[in-house]
Amino acid sequence: CLDVDECSSNSTLCGPSSVCTNLPGKYSCSCLPGFFSPAVWSPEKPEAFKCTGVPFKCKEDVMPNNEWVQLCQDGAAVKPKYVSFCAVMNATFSVLDDACKKTTAVSLKNTAERFASVIEKTFTRSSFTKEEISTLATVLLKSVESTTLASFLKPSANVSQTIQTEYLDIESKVINKGCTEEDETFNLKAKGDKMKIWCSTIKESESTGISGVAFVSFEHMESVLDERFFQDPQTPWANSKRKLKMNSRIVSGIITGEKKEGFSKPVIYTLENIQPKQNFESPICVSWNTDGKGGRWTPSGCVTLEASETHTVCSCNQMVNLAVIMASGELTMEFALFVISHVGTIFSLVCLAVAIITFLLCRTIRNHNTYIHLHLCVCLFLANLLFLTGADKTHHQIGCAIIAGFLHYLFLACFFWMLVEAVMLFLMVRNLKVVNYFSSHNIKMLHLCAFGYGLPGLVVFVAANIHPQGYGMYNRCWLNTEKGFIWSFLGPVCTIIVVNSILLTWTLGILRQKLSSLNDEVSTLKDTRLLTFKAFAQIFILGCSWVLGIFQIGPIAGIMAYLFTVINSLQGAFIFLIHCLLNRQVREAYSRCITGKTKPGSQTSGISLSSVPSASKTV
Repeated sequence: CLDVDECSSNSTLCGPSSVCTNLPGKYSCSCLPGFFSPAVWSPEKPEAFKCTGVPFKCKEDVMPNNEWVQLCQDGAAVKPKYVSFCAVMNATFSVLDDACKKTTAVSLKNTAERFASVIEKTFTRSSFTKEEISTLATVLLKSVESTTLASFLKPSANVSQTIQTEYLDIESKVINKGCTEEDETFNLKAKGDKMKIWCSTIKESESTGISGVAFVSFEHMESVLDERFFQDPQTPWANSKRKLKMNSRIVSGIITGEKKEGFSKPVIYTLENIQPKQNFESPICVSWNTDGKGGRWTPSGCVTLEASETHTVCSCNQMVNLAVIMASGELTMEFALFVISHVGTIFSLVCLAVAIITFLLCRTIRNHNTYIHLHLCVCLFLANLLFLTGADKTHHQIGCAIIAGFLHYLFLACFFWMLVEAVMLFLMVRNLKVVNYFSSHNIKMLHLCAFGYGLPGLVVFVAANIHPQGYGMYNRCWLNTEKGFIWSFLGPVCTIIVVNSILLTWTLGILRQKLSSLNDEVSTLKDTRLLTFKAFAQIFILGCSWVLGIFQIGPIAGIMAYLFTVINSLQGAFIFLIHCLLNRQVREAYSRCITGKTKPGSQTSGISLSSVPSASKTV
């Protein structure tokens, strides 16, 4: 006899959302994962078998294109540094896989206990990176939702399940007979947090089979999945300047229907505050928004209805993973540094522009020294201008990399011109007996330009060829800190700082010896004090302030960050102060420009680190 394959001849034999399996002399029907039939398949009563859905996701449907998830796929060679991450990832997926493969009812209590174990290992002693935490949290939240939905497949009476563990509480309610009234509400509670959902919302969710809702509250997750992940695409500026802190447990609203958002009546969440709300604080109800790369907290879809000292009430038009972030009126350190940096940089740009004009137009101070100052000011002006206008243009990867490359070059050029200035200052002081030393030795500006502009260009060229991906970061257009690429900037900077410190210390020693041998007019206390002040200020300008940036670690990191930002953003102002306002000849030129007076016939003699007389003179 010939066996007939009923499944091939009739693709709709078992009905929708089902699988037909051909057997010798017969066939069998079963439901797809996420669907359930109240009646067991029987050849005698095939019409009683009907698969109704509770749509939940299995492992392959949770973030399928995420590179972190793919990193831990079965059979993949895992690098040692990702072993702990993949262990947690696979432990989470193991719970989900068991729920997907289970042919009998899923035990909500058992899955909750297993997820609680994952939370305890992951979020109470976390050593993962921000990206890893984001991925693990997203996978966990989606897996908890899926296994909770899978538990609704068990045919039972209209009962409520309450599962309580140390790290995870779940309350679920099966709506067997549907809602009797449109205005009827269902209230669920977990760990002191509450969810209220209307009957009309459950109907609107388009459940095809069993209707049910669940509410989950997670303990300790908020300490790791915190305000660092907050992002407001509508008003990023408004909240970037405010101090934020997570102030509730993370909760999840779950519903069996296909529709999860855009409800006519909102779902009301009442979350318990971890710390009492202060008068100066404003709560923000945020939902966990996921994409292919991970997740972030956003305020979209939820609004804050009311807030007391102990609780915050959120209204959402969707079933979400929710938390409350408190925003205080206190400025964040990041915003304070942003304001200081930008105000200081703008002020420095003005000072540098005036200094550049001064060095170009003031003939009385025109010499090698002022030409060096001119190039230093031009490089610093362009670097500050590009930093101010382009450092945050991260939306275009190639453009951001180009901006980072130019910033790398311009800041390095500043330092190399500072090195040129230190060398020339050393040579000038060492040869005080020949005041026009530079002219007599025919030091051409072309050679100085080749050094001041050529060497930083060489450094950038080598760095870009070794690691071209090192230019540009996710939050700013600067050098990437990965693989030590930042040392392509810090290496030359630290070297120049050390060399400059040695040269200028040597210069001070020479000054101390030679000032006593000069004539009385020059070696007065006033001139000695001025020369010493300018020499010390020169050390400061030549980069000692940048050392502060290296020490932004440990308990003094905040103080160092403020000092570094203030001093470096005002570097242009310091240059203007030292080389213009504290230069007698420049002050006289400014005075003549303001009053309209002509240059007097006689000049007072003196020595300045910023200017060297053009006439040959011995002392």
